[in-house]
Amino acid sequence: MSAEFTTESKNLRKSARFQRAKKELVDSILESTQEIREVKAGTDHPDARMAYQNLIREFVRDRGRDLYFQLLLSGLGSGPLVELMDGSVKYDMITGIGINFFGHSYSALIEEMVEGLPSNVMQGNLEPGLEVKELLSAILARVGVGSRLVHGWTMCSGTMVNEVALKIIRQKKSPATRILAFQDCFAGRSTAMQEITDNPSYRQGQPLYGEVSYLPFYDGRRGLQSSIEATLSSMEDILRRYPGRFATLLIELVQGEGGFQYAPREFYVRVFEYARKAQLAIWVDEIQTFGRTGELFAYQKFSLHEYVDVVTIGKMLQSCMVLFTAEYNPKPGLVAGTFSGSTAALRTGRRVLEILDEGKFLGRDGKIEKLSRYFMGRLEHLMSHSCQSLIAEVRGIGGMIAFLPFDGTMDDIKSVLMRLFDLGVIAFYCGHGPFLIRFLPPLGVMAERDIDRVTQLIEQALLDESKSRLLLELRKNEGA
Repeated sequence: MSAEFTTESKNLRKSARFQRAKKELVDSILESTQEIREVKAGTDHPDARMAYQNLIREFVRDRGRDLYFQLLLSGLGSGPLVELMDGSVKYDMITGIGINFFGHSYSALIEEMVEGLPSNVMQGNLEPGLEVKELLSAILARVGVGSRLVHGWTMCSGTMVNEVALKIIRQKKSPATRILAFQDCFAGRSTAMQEITDNPSYRQGQPLYGEVSYLPFYDGRRGLQSSIEATLSSMEDILRRYPGRFATLLIELVQGEGGFQYAPREFYVRVFEYARKAQLAIWVDEIQTFGRTGELFAYQKFSLHEYVDVVTIGKMLQSCMVLFTAEYNPKPGLVAGTFSGSTAALRTGRRVLEILDEGKFLGRDGKIEKLSRYFMGRLEHLMSHSCQSLIAEVRGIGGMIAFLPFDGTMDDIKSVLMRLFDLGVIAFYCGHGPFLIRFLPPLGVMAERDIDRVTQLIEQALLDESKSRLLLELRKNEGA
């Protein structure tokens, strides 16, 4: 039986005065969201429009770089809908690149943030609060039967927990330092992670240390056996050329920026078995996939519990962690850092885990799978009917959904994204050519009617783009 502690902090949160104030605050926020119920245009007042545009221009000037979408959020929303500073409302289908699975102004998470108000804004690793302990315990309790993950470290950034993962692996495998990764992978943009990330444009002017070799990822066009043979042959060749130099195999089970590519379980098993024989640490990057594939961890989705030595998670969690087996527990001094995370993020991260369980979001018959099938079905319907020649492919797994418009050039992608934005849908792109329109939708607060509305706007954007291209072609022909 666990001991019960009485603290002034606990007494404060339990007090009737605090609870009344919390209820009043939460209710006032939710009342303010009542008018945010559908897509709408921004203010048409010239002065207000100018003030909004000036805010954006000032921000662009101060950061020295343009915004992809000309927007600033107001901070308020309602489920999948988000309000911008000009008063417009749009469907948020990229959720800060996968952070806000429960959308905007979600009452349960607002309540957790209010509960955290008596605490420090940020918590540190030297003086952790109860929130860090509770979040880590909640995660480790959910790693699944058969997993060997028993320890974890909390930080504020996905890139930084990937850095920690690499450090603890290299310490264990010293003097081996090299990394096997996969083509089209993304690991972050720090000095070490930008070398791993398979995108030369992210490391312009940066030094390369020759520590990374790339393997071909699963290619459905080649088939399972051919893909396995290609990857294992490449692994064998690389390891033979650099004996004793490789420390780890890094993999995204579902490639995020790489285009939502994933493989059948047998591919991963064969690759992991080979990596084990080569004494490589198996490091799974789940920064983007965590909570989104229909299971809490993507390795659970593919029943790969036993193979994972190190896993990194983030985004939906509102915090970031590296989890590892007892074998990879680092020596004192290797891993530190000022921040564990903000109190609000740590509290809401734990609450996200509880809501996923309570709301039956996970599992084969969970809400994520059901809504994912519905969303992909609507896109596939467009592809085979009104948008037959405008959508070339639909991809997805759980809450990671994408489609390939037209020829999938970057010009195609930008044109469609901007049309979607003007119509009221915020999305982004993924892939390395062909490119795809990427959705990381807030399935935690979406219903089928929301998906219907979003796909109607997708259809309109594609048809409008097609008409625009036809008109442009006609004008060119007339000019000739």
